[in-house]
Amino acid sequence: MAQEDEDIMTPVVNIYSELKELKASLNVLTVDLNTAKNELAEQKSLIHELQKQLKESPKVAFTASMSATESTHRGPFSDETKLIFDKVLTNIGNAYDPVTGVFKAPVKGVYYFRYSGSAFSSHDMGLSIFKGTTRFVSSYEYNSGERNDLMSNGAVMELNVGEEVHMRLWIRSWIFVDRRYNYSTFTGYLLYPLDSTSV
Repeated sequence: MAQEDEDIMTPVVNIYSELKELKASLNVLTVDLNTAKNELAEQKSLIHELQKQLKESPKVAFTASMSATESTHRGPFSDETKLIFDKVLTNIGNAYDPVTGVFKAPVKGVYYFRYSGSAFSSHDMGLSIFKGTTRFVSSYEYNSGERNDLMSNGAVMELNVGEEVHMRLWIRSWIFVDRRYNYSTFTGYLLYPLDSTSV
């Protein structure tokens, strides 16, 4: 009987050893929790900084068409001619001038520009985007014999502050100007700004 009582009183496990292991596990969990807290704080700080940058980032975007009291066309001209898209549909940041037809970059950055052109097919239609005095991208539609011709093109440009972008109509070609539907348009917007240290 004494032997049975002794067996009952003898612990099956070493309580002190188990407590030691539990304490070690708790320490590991505490370290992991603190690491997670620090990472979360860093993420929150990064999100806050990105939100601040987004809020402070310049907003630049425009779309313009050409105004007319009746549907007509511009051209054909004997010389290549700058197109004036004087009917402003959007001009956030006011970087596009509807009087001169010129976009002037307000900040150094990467921009996207696009145009669309429509014309009756009895004449050719040629359009180009110019960066300063340099032709950047173009489209040309020969007299197709169809009723209407349509074209579009676009490009990404890196611009410094003050650099200019505009559209030109090719020599001996024309473009349709409608009074309501804005078939022929010029669009541009800032994708993202670049600072002086950007590569």
